[in-house]
Amino acid sequence: MGDHDTVRVRLRAALCAADPWSALYALHSPNADRPGPLAGAVEELYRSDTDHTAFRPYLTWLLRSLGEPGDAVLLRLLAAPGLAGDDRQDLLRTAVVRGLRLPAELLRTYAQDAPASSGGDAGTGGSLAPELVDAMGLSGDPSFAPLLGALLDPAAPRGRAALALGRLGARAWTAPIAGRLSEVTGLDHTAFTVALELMGDPTAVPHLLRWLAESGEERVYDVHHALVRLTGRDPLLPERASGAA
Repeated sequence: MGDHDTVRVRLRAALCAADPWSALYALHSPNADRPGPLAGAVEELYRSDTDHTAFRPYLTWLLRSLGEPGDAVLLRLLAAPGLAGDDRQDLLRTAVVRGLRLPAELLRTYAQDAPASSGGDAGTGGSLAPELVDAMGLSGDPSFAPLLGALLDPAAPRGRAALALGRLGARAWTAPIAGRLSEVTGLDHTAFTVALELMGDPTAVPHLLRWLAESGEERVYDVHHALVRLTGRDPLLPERASGAA
């Protein structure tokens, strides 16, 4: 029995064990030193095994932890025609965790065909699935900016959309994001502020200072951090900025 067959048999045995996680950790121990064959066995099970739906959490964990061989499998599986919606969503989420730059054409196809996480259809007016928004931000393709900008809306994953625009460096959206700082709270506010920081656009500074002057918020550390990064000023600005300041 060849190495590939041995790894495949051991992988199936681990997945069917009473404690699959412990079995998989043992299979994928640092001493195993066989990421290539293991990645190939994962791909084979994902493509052909009737039980792969039950195994999905384990298989995607393996792909996430196998480095470049796992990344190559992720890209091949995501490009496979006829991929089920749940599989596509899970693989896409795993690719985002890995920080992979997926082909722009593949993401455009997903935007048209993939159901959104909220249950609507992404291509017919529903909000894009959050993991698809993240993948667009990691794509490096500025053509996604208008689509992402349309998601800076309360009904959409607006915080994720802002971060995606920031990762793309889409500075045309600096003012629209900064102008909405007073509309967002909690994690969305942090996401909007980090997006401005990622863009590195100094035109965001007046907006941030205005928000400091007008906001009644007590926790403003994200805005302070963005201002330091954008202006190079250290130490941090005062917690409260008057209009004159």
